[in-house]
Amino acid sequence: MNSHPFIPLRLAMLAVVLPLVLAAGLPEEARLSAASEILQRTPLSAPDLRVLSEYVRNGDSSPVLRSRAMAAYAMALLLQGNTNSFIRAQQIHQATYPDDIQLIPLTSRHYCVSCDGCRGTGRREKAVCPQCYGRGALFQLSPFVAETYEKRLREIVALCRENAEYAEKLQDAAKESRVEMQIEILQALTNSYSHRTDLVPAISLLNDALAKRESRLRDEQAKEARQRAEREVEMLKALARGTDRLRAIQELKAYLTVHPHASSALELQALLDELLAKEKQRQLLRQIGIGTGVLMGLLCLTPLVRFFCFVAAFRSRGRCRAWRTWISPASRILSA
Repeated sequence: MNSHPFIPLRLAMLAVVLPLVLAAGLPEEARLSAASEILQRTPLSAPDLRVLSEYVRNGDSSPVLRSRAMAAYAMALLLQGNTNSFIRAQQIHQATYPDDIQLIPLTSRHYCVSCDGCRGTGRREKAVCPQCYGRGALFQLSPFVAETYEKRLREIVALCRENAEYAEKLQDAAKESRVEMQIEILQALTNSYSHRTDLVPAISLLNDALAKRESRLRDEQAKEARQRAEREVEMLKALARGTDRLRAIQELKAYLTVHPHASSALELQALLDELLAKEKQRQLLRQIGIGTGVLMGLLCLTPLVRFFCFVAAFRSRGRCRAWRTWISPASRILSA
């Protein structure tokens, strides 16, 4: 009997719901991936930057992708020369994703250089430096900014591609009807994508498949045990019907000692009792036969004993007479 009666229902629900859940985020991620690929070629493409902005504002989007899209969008602001907006975006990113600060590893030294005209003081000849307008620094992007921006875009494309591949493989695993093959696919999937944080559906599906296999193996083992027990019982019955009654009794006792609660224990015990009764009857008949034989032997020996006793008695009388015959003349001689 299946010890997990809800496994088929859970598998059916996963097969229906899982594709819908996975497919829900794919179109948006597909747009994000396409926009990121275009931005690698055209870093400030307005329509594609708008796609990044929309993805960032979507609270239901993937946190990993959302963090990188926010970082890329912030660096795009910097590439446009909007340092104030970049600083605000960087602060928002750090507050929202404190563990992803390394995604925007930029400081002022990456987009500002000291003004040569005023040597960073902001004033020249007691007046505001006309070159830096009193800021003491000039806007100048480091190549590191564009490199980091492109790196974030490549990461977005790779993650979107991985998400699509993962979703496709998970759907294939959910559709697989062969349990062993499904377990193999899911184990490879969870091992290959062990770094992902959304493995719960795959792990749940794998656990259900493992439980289903375990239940099937238990059923097969129980069936095999029943068949083996049935074969052993049939062998014992055949042995009991044979001529070697003592061996049959010995085998039945040994089996009942090892399997006292077997389903066939009562039947085998009755068979053992019957064999023991027959063996006892056989021994009783044997003892009766032996006693009868002894008695018959004694009866047969009685005439012979009587004959020999008679002969002995006869011979004894003959010797007595001879003795008397010899003694009488001697006594007369002595008396004379």
